Amino acid sequence: MSIVDEIKDRLDIVEVISAYVPLKRAGRRYKGLCPFHTEKTPSFVVFPETGTWHCFGACGTGGDIFTFIMRYENMDFREALEFLARKAGVELRSEQPRDSEAERQRERLRAVCAAAALYYHHLLLNHPQAEGARAYLARRGIDEETIRSFQLGYALDDWEACQRYLLEQGHALEDIVAAGLVVERQSGSGYYDRFRGRVMIPICDVQGRVIAFGARSLDGSPPKYLNSPQTPIFDKGRTLFGLDKARQAIRAADQVIIVEGYMDVIAAHQYGYANVVASMGTALTEAQLRQLKRYTKNFTLALDPDAAGQQATLRGLEQARQALDRETVPVLTPNGLVRYERRLQAELRILSLPNGQDPDECIRNDPEGWPALVESALPIIDFYLQRVVETYDLNTARGKASAVAEIVPLIRELADDVMRQHYIQLLARRVQVDERIIEQQVLKRGRGERQAAHPVPVDVSHIERLDVEEYCLAQMIARPELIERVAAELAQVSVEPLDAEDFERAENREIFKLMQAAEGAWGVPEFVEQLPDALRSQWTRLAQAVAEMPALPADEAVKDMVDTVLRLRAARVRRSLGELQQLLAEAQEAGEEAAARDYTSLAQERTREIGQLQMILARRTLAGKREQAGSSPH
Repeated sequence: MSIVDEIKDRLDIVEVISAYVPLKRAGRRYKGLCPFHTEKTPSFVVFPETGTWHCFGACGTGGDIFTFIMRYENMDFREALEFLARKAGVELRSEQPRDSEAERQRERLRAVCAAAALYYHHLLLNHPQAEGARAYLARRGIDEETIRSFQLGYALDDWEACQRYLLEQGHALEDIVAAGLVVERQSGSGYYDRFRGRVMIPICDVQGRVIAFGARSLDGSPPKYLNSPQTPIFDKGRTLFGLDKARQAIRAADQVIIVEGYMDVIAAHQYGYANVVASMGTALTEAQLRQLKRYTKNFTLALDPDAAGQQATLRGLEQARQALDRETVPVLTPNGLVRYERRLQAELRILSLPNGQDPDECIRNDPEGWPALVESALPIIDFYLQRVVETYDLNTARGKASAVAEIVPLIRELADDVMRQHYIQLLARRVQVDERIIEQQVLKRGRGERQAAHPVPVDVSHIERLDVEEYCLAQMIARPELIERVAAELAQVSVEPLDAEDFERAENREIFKLMQAAEGAWGVPEFVEQLPDALRSQWTRLAQAVAEMPALPADEAVKDMVDTVLRLRAARVRRSLGELQQLLAEAQEAGEEAAARDYTSLAQERTREIGQLQMILARRTLAGKREQAGSSPH
């Protein structure tokens, strides 16, 4: 994953842009007044699923989180990269050759895991030895559609079966070992498969790529679940099982249910409750919560009700409180001064599971009752209030003090004043202490809080798997002398020249701008040296692809470049059309007739543009075929 992608993965575009533009939720989108031109009707839309924004008003611009910050803050790419990296907690470091090799290794390991997942899945569906695994899944109520959706599999009860298969597929033994699929024998005389005779559950990253496995024992041999070890592509503390499939559902429900086990997630998704993810049996980590808060600020923990589960719940709650965002608000004190408090910008709830059941059993036994069970989840303070009654002797001074010390910080974090007062009263009754004493404890400054000195008012595929954007840039790098001819040909068919707005990815857009400014002089070392590290790695990749591209005659190269620009422009217009169609559907559903008319008009305009571009491309293709036919021997 590149630095740019890592930053995008860690930051929520809605959260970042909301710091500059007041946004209101409109269906699955967010709308506001465009900050780049004056308007009275909101035309600025943020699309959380794609991490993009677009103005459908006068300026008509759009892009991603980088392009927004560059434009709003008047920063160049390097400055925006440093700014967003600090916000995301990403360390920027010069990319050395070993970093490139590390990324190439990660790609190989992902390929090994993907091949293993296909292999295990095929065995589960077809191998006679997998009959016990199929029977186990049937007993657990897992249907075939879910088996295929989660790509569940089976590892043969064989010491070297997976190893042999992956070697036959051309994967290097060192990569199979590094992916955690085989283990070196203690004697040093070879390797054996880590997973044998188990149901295999692929673990994916947030992009849906297989990075590890969970393996369920069938014969009762411990451990019940065996997980992949930590590898260059798998860190258990940074991964949430099912998040790749749950992201959109979490955003749509504005809530995430966090469970412990693989089967809990699989059962929930099978029955249509897709906003469920698993921490894979460990306490929640800050890295996991940082991923989740991109999609929602409403967290419900549904963990096992036994003693270990209770402890995991408490650890998870503490991690959540430390990791989730807070806002600083002024609070008027009784003496007329203003103090600033940090209040939690999230809602944490605890789901109490009935009769010692886990979420998997609850859902399978009563699928229709799951929403009501989720709705009954206790707010974090209610959960702690129950706990302190069970934990401390509230007939003693020490017990009362301990209970108050545990609950007061939670009350202090509440953003709603009415809720704060409610829990102050409730805690006072529970510990049988004067309400004013509890209130004084809540008003005491916590660590890191500041008090004001004076009162203030409270208020396209190719070489190296290049996509169409990258291929376009590679063509420009390879043949800078042809760019003017390409612009002239585009003008002949009434198409505007290639523009930075045609590139969706920020790094590609910035490279194009720098190439424009260099006016063809990008073959000199000085050009590469002035690139930020995040762009230099992309430039190196493009330059390597250029070295492998076939040398075309000038006329063919011009045609290829023109066709690429037309496809790039068509992709840009299609993105805009797709966004408009989503907005139109939501406006119609909400009965917003004026907005629906505007979106319809813009969508029709985009449709005409796509039709014109497709017609131009079709004519050029037909003309090329005629030329080939005319020049071929008869």
